[in-house]
Amino acid sequence: MGKFKIRHLVEKPQAGGHSLFYWQPSRTLRKLGFVTRRVAEQTNRPEDAIVEAERLNRELDDWRAGRGDRMLEPGTLPWLVKTYRASERFTDLAEASQATYGFALVALNAWSAEHEHPPVADLRPHHARAFLATIAKPAMRRLCYAVLRLLLTFAVEEGYAERNVARSLRVKSAPPRTTYWAPLQVEALVRVAREKDRGSIALAVLLAVNLGQRQGDILRLAWSNFDGEAFTLRQQKTKQAVTVQAAAELRAELAAAPRLAPTIVISERSGRPYTRSRFGDTFRAMRAAAGLPKDLRFHDLRRTAVVRLAEAGATVPEISAVTGHSLDRTARMLEVYLPRTAPLARAAVTRLDEARARTKGGAKLEG
Repeated sequence: MGKFKIRHLVEKPQAGGHSLFYWQPSRTLRKLGFVTRRVAEQTNRPEDAIVEAERLNRELDDWRAGRGDRMLEPGTLPWLVKTYRASERFTDLAEASQATYGFALVALNAWSAEHEHPPVADLRPHHARAFLATIAKPAMRRLCYAVLRLLLTFAVEEGYAERNVARSLRVKSAPPRTTYWAPLQVEALVRVAREKDRGSIALAVLLAVNLGQRQGDILRLAWSNFDGEAFTLRQQKTKQAVTVQAAAELRAELAAAPRLAPTIVISERSGRPYTRSRFGDTFRAMRAAAGLPKDLRFHDLRRTAVVRLAEAGATVPEISAVTGHSLDRTARMLEVYLPRTAPLARAAVTRLDEARARTKGGAKLEG
């Protein structure tokens, strides 16, 4: 039989003189999760292969036009990824978390395509190690490892796999991030943002460094969350309700801010709330204009708020009330979020001196 003119339909001659027929998507489509399928498997007749290949091509065209779903082989990793994305386990995540997890899931699909989509039930620890070995950056490798564990836990709970082969792996990851903003850096960005007619960025920075909340929660804050003294909000990621007192500098900033919309942080260009990507682009532009290092991130303002509270003498329960974490989690978090700063060391020694002075004074009175 001559070469097929049907898209993705290929004939593979066999040693016995007969041929097998396959619907074989391009390399690009395979990276998206489409898999090669044998067609006309029962009859092995060319005419049946053509009919089946044309049906698969119509499904592909429907998917490209947004009218259909991706054709994934049940039991493969891309199929598991798709099933996980449709589950409440994924859809209940915050929007930012879904986007972050998406990077790891795309990387996993690409690895699966390069290895001919091994069945989920057949995965072994060496498969997980092989996937993670392809991720060069330690931070991304740590993310991929965390998402892979979650995905395979989902597979076990749903009965698609017998065990989570990534659970006990040892993965070298980046050290915990400890960067925080110095007061002069905060002042520099706020000043430049105002000079560049981007008061919204200045306001977002002051909200973050005073309230200690995540970027997504800062950008969603509404005027109705603020009673003139404190903010009450429910964190999108943790669903935890928190009430945070606004410091004097923040109250002054809010009093001067125009109330142009229900949301507090509004883009000067569009008159609407920022999208996540647009805010990131604008923030980075203001950071560059202020001459601040690229490694200084907006999310570091949350850590900076924790540092400020600790340096001011706030206790773990008090910091927990601001961040929305449990007491145990807050104590563990301080090991990551709280650098060993000179003010903290001085404060500790000062308290030690005061305690000794009180002890000596009490001893003299007793004598």
